[in-house]
Amino acid sequence: MKKILSVMLIALFLVSFASCGGNNNETTTSTPDNSSTSTTDTSADTTAITDPTTETVTESTTETTTETTTETTTETTTESTTKATTTTKKATTTTKKETTTKKPEQTAPTSVKDIVELYNSATQRAQSAKPGYSKTTNTVLSNLQMGALARISVVRDAVAEFLGEGKNSNTVSKGKFDGKSLKVSTLSAADVTSATCTLSKDKKYYDIKIVVKNETNTLKGKSALGKFSDDYKDNNEIRTGLVDAGASVGDITLNTTSVVITARINAENKNFVSLNHSIKMHAILKNVKYTIAKVDIATADLSVTADYSNFVY
Repeated sequence: MKKILSVMLIALFLVSFASCGGNNNETTTSTPDNSSTSTTDTSADTTAITDPTTETVTESTTETTTETTTETTTETTTESTTKATTTTKKATTTTKKETTTKKPEQTAPTSVKDIVELYNSATQRAQSAKPGYSKTTNTVLSNLQMGALARISVVRDAVAEFLGEGKNSNTVSKGKFDGKSLKVSTLSAADVTSATCTLSKDKKYYDIKIVVKNETNTLKGKSALGKFSDDYKDNNEIRTGLVDAGASVGDITLNTTSVVITARINAENKNFVSLNHSIKMHAILKNVKYTIAKVDIATADLSVTADYSNFVY
């Protein structure tokens, strides 16, 4: 009996236990809202418990992040601005250096070739610019030896005239340059004995001196003298002049004894400031006849100067 009771109690207990387990499952399944509510309450309680900690951590983190970001941004902006300013100053400095760059100091040419070329280029510039200028030419005849003919004034005057004796002054207006009274030079270094060039103390002008080689029969356009000057009578012109005067001549020889060019040229624009040609020649005329008078040899010395001044470009 006792055993039966014991078995029944055990069976009752098991049924009762199983019934309790089944009610828990049904509650969870049938009342999801309660389960949700329960879960939410638990989370809320947990949050309530951890609120103080969470707030402290959040505030600390926010402040640190804000301060770090602000400082970094400020430093970066400052550095960028400083670099940009430095770059601008360098560019400005470079511009000032270019603006204030000094011109190379003027130096005078030293070789014969360069000095002759300096003179030639000045005559070429005069041809293109057509400046105004004043010119005085003076030809002096000295030591005329022609025997009996020297006592015939008309012959003496004719010879002197066709040797070019006399003084002449003229002014060439700006724009009227014709290349005759101031000839465009074609001199070369081979035509020259020596050449010097110095720079004035104020470095504004070149002062040049060119000594041309001496030669015989100085025909215009062919001799060294004829390459830069027309201010003299050459062999052909003297012969023609004497014939026109009623005289005849067998032979004419002209020997240059001194031919010098001096000039002042603007060092910057290479224009003439002043110019002088100095020409000295010895003339020999053979078998000169005039009417009934005759001389086997007549000689004379000629000195020609041509001064150019008052250049206006």
